[in-house]
Amino acid sequence: MTGTLLPSPRAAATSVLAGATAVGDAPALVVGDRAVTHAQLRELVDRAAARLPDAADGRCLVQVFPRPDLDALVAYLATLHAGHVALVAAPGPAAAPILTRYRPDLAFLGDTVEVLGEEPWTGPRHLLHPDLALLLSTSGSTGSPKLVRLSHDNLRANADAIAQALSLTAADRAITSLPLTYCYGLSVLHSHLRAGASVVLHRGSVHEPGFWEAVDRHGVTTLAVVPHSARLALAGGLADPHPSLRLVTQAGGRLEPGAVLDLADLGTRRGWDLAVMYGQTEATARIAVLPPAEVAAAPDAVGRAVPGTGVRLDRSVPQATGDVGELVVTGPGVMLGYAEHPDDLAVGRMQHELRTGDLATVDADGLVRMVGRRSGFVKVMGHRIDVAQVENALQATGFETCVTGGDAQLRVLVEPPTVGGDRSSAARGRHDAAATARRLRALVAELTGLGPAAVAVAVAPLARRDNGKVDRPGCDALVRAALETEGADPAPERPGDGPPLEVQVAGTVARVLGLDPESVDTARSFVELGGDSLSHVQAATRLAELLGELPRDWHHRSLRDLAAGGGEQGRTPLETSVVLRAVAALIILGTHADLFWIVGGAHVLLVVAGYNAGRFSLSGVDPVRRALASARTGLGILVPAAVVALVGLVTTGRYGWANVGAVNWIAGDVTYGSRNELWFVDALLASVAIMVAALSLPPVSRAYARDPWRVSVAVAAIALVPRFVILAVADGTIRGIAPTVFWLFATGVALAHAGTARRRRITLALATIGIVTFFDDPIRNATVLAGIVLLALVPAVRLPRRLASAAGTVGAASLYLYLVQFQVFDLVPDVGGRLPSAALRVAAALVVGCLVWRLADPLVRRLQQLIPLPVERNHRASSHSPVRPAGRGRHLPPAGSLRR
Repeated sequence: MTGTLLPSPRAAATSVLAGATAVGDAPALVVGDRAVTHAQLRELVDRAAARLPDAADGRCLVQVFPRPDLDALVAYLATLHAGHVALVAAPGPAAAPILTRYRPDLAFLGDTVEVLGEEPWTGPRHLLHPDLALLLSTSGSTGSPKLVRLSHDNLRANADAIAQALSLTAADRAITSLPLTYCYGLSVLHSHLRAGASVVLHRGSVHEPGFWEAVDRHGVTTLAVVPHSARLALAGGLADPHPSLRLVTQAGGRLEPGAVLDLADLGTRRGWDLAVMYGQTEATARIAVLPPAEVAAAPDAVGRAVPGTGVRLDRSVPQATGDVGELVVTGPGVMLGYAEHPDDLAVGRMQHELRTGDLATVDADGLVRMVGRRSGFVKVMGHRIDVAQVENALQATGFETCVTGGDAQLRVLVEPPTVGGDRSSAARGRHDAAATARRLRALVAELTGLGPAAVAVAVAPLARRDNGKVDRPGCDALVRAALETEGADPAPERPGDGPPLEVQVAGTVARVLGLDPESVDTARSFVELGGDSLSHVQAATRLAELLGELPRDWHHRSLRDLAAGGGEQGRTPLETSVVLRAVAALIILGTHADLFWIVGGAHVLLVVAGYNAGRFSLSGVDPVRRALASARTGLGILVPAAVVALVGLVTTGRYGWANVGAVNWIAGDVTYGSRNELWFVDALLASVAIMVAALSLPPVSRAYARDPWRVSVAVAAIALVPRFVILAVADGTIRGIAPTVFWLFATGVALAHAGTARRRRITLALATIGIVTFFDDPIRNATVLAGIVLLALVPAVRLPRRLASAAGTVGAASLYLYLVQFQVFDLVPDVGGRLPSAALRVAAALVVGCLVWRLADPLVRRLQQLIPLPVERNHRASSHSPVRPAGRGRHLPPAGSLRR
């Protein structure tokens, strides 16, 4: 085992990393573009430790708050290194009970050491046991003054055991995907530094693109998640390829076996392994690890005890049945004991085994499977919550409550407030149940550190047993029933809203897709419900008006998660692809009507079409589903185009049968003339067919499932060959046939999957090579390239609500505007003057095109739905229904959902 941070002489026996061998110039921490080596980190810690009082003169209780920044982390390590006791507590009211009871001597929260209490410094106020090193909260973020007492031996032994169980080496690199105030997140730091590995200090959440750019830029090899962050990670980018990633570890709460298999299956396709883990703060961090090789065979297990740790079952507890008993843990990771009073800080080891309170089974091979909890705690989104502490805190404010919960939700039943009784003034006079629920939700969220979306509150008389004691299961059932009856917790509402937000989101999507709102499963995503590149403009525009800014992957998130998230209101952020569709449509109309002369709009639309194909019809890993989804999209393009061409053929002879079949570039007239007006439709349908055919080849399909960007950008590069060859020997309308423009469509697909800045730059470089000499007009080339750059680099454009709505309408109707423009222009008389006549033609085409779209879109949508889409596990979605869909699929349960 290698490592870093040899202790200074005065702390030789107390450093958390004492005894490890320094690895010199190897990176230990990565902060932005700066790599701090193990040797440099040791120097920083030594200097910071020297700023603290000498432990030989009295060990101090030091408040620390390890954040993912260098100063805070050095302060934490230095406190341990100097031989003092670190009390992990965030600044602010949440930690007030802890800080009030234990009164730290010093606060070392960053680059300054602050004396707490009386000044000048007169020495430590506590008697601290020599073995004591670290104090952590035992109940998540409830602010409970009951703390876990951990020793340096605890920290070293558990870090070494984790490193051994996960085969960590100096080549590994973690990232701060979890708070360092959480024992799991802290153990990631300890185990990697003990192994001589490194940790990237990153502040962003796993659902943000910047997080995944950091993963790829810094070559992160290991990622730690809890069930909630796993769902966010899937939405944020975990499903995308990350070449350096080799291991994902999951702990902090139970994932159902199906979800474990799903995650492991994704890892197999993407080249990383999944290790399931189990632990408690009282055991320092990790108790058991399920190796990746055994996940598929035992997805319901949490693994075997880590090296040096023993587990057994106590079947004498009342809840024990058959092979089930309370899990009891022994070994060097077991805490010294709890601290409930400052006097406890002077006490040494009080327990040699840990009764976890978890009911479990242990088979002959040592595999541990969790069955349930005895009582007292619930684990919500990785936070272990002491329900008694929450109930006591609420009772102190005048509410009598019963708190229960599960992996994704803390549930609170509160008795209706009374007037004129003995309730406190905080609750007196609150008749309205919804107002009470909102107030309680905010209060519980503040107490526990959970987001409001993870707290459900119902107001009703508490269920009680015959002896008058509270019936906890009965109270939990009442909360669930209230939520099912109301369709939502009363708290998540916006001013002026009518139905619950989730219902509004479902109704919006149902109207866009032509579905029965009652049949829409909000645990499914827009894509899973049949959304495609043709319908997404409407959906994106209307959802942005309802929810505010949408995440990049909104179309792959469940409707339930979208409703729970929302965004800022005011100016409506429209996806850049939507804005480009609207602008390109207006450019095409204006240029063809002779209002102005800006060319290149149709070629930008080809890139946008490829971009949306990559996000929708080509987003799945199943080649059959990709083909059927693309057939739906193709039908949505071909049917209106064929009808318009047929009308033109019959009424004026403007088009021929080759136009009706969208094969004019092969079977019709490809010279300049009236029958070449619909070249864009021909090229687009051919591009879709070529891409689907290419991705259907078994080796290409497998490679696309592993890394869609690499395949897409390779296809785009190959497509440049006919583009250059053909234009080298011919000229004219061949710039609008599939062989010369397919590279634009493929570039759009590649942009849809370019999840990092580097990949976007490479894709843009390829587009620049293709477009810079495409037309003889450099301004036209610049116009197309500008559109591609905007699509690649600008996720959304904020517009005033009315303008956003208008842009959304024009963008959604862009295909129909393109199809009817010429026939409408012929019907508009001259009104005197070129510009007035041209403006009138553009206005008429806008009105007629939008009207035709409004009338035809529902009919076309019904035709598209005749093509069935097989159910596919949506590996990009943030959450799914806990109920398995018919036929196949196992899904992660909804994250933070309050509706069932």
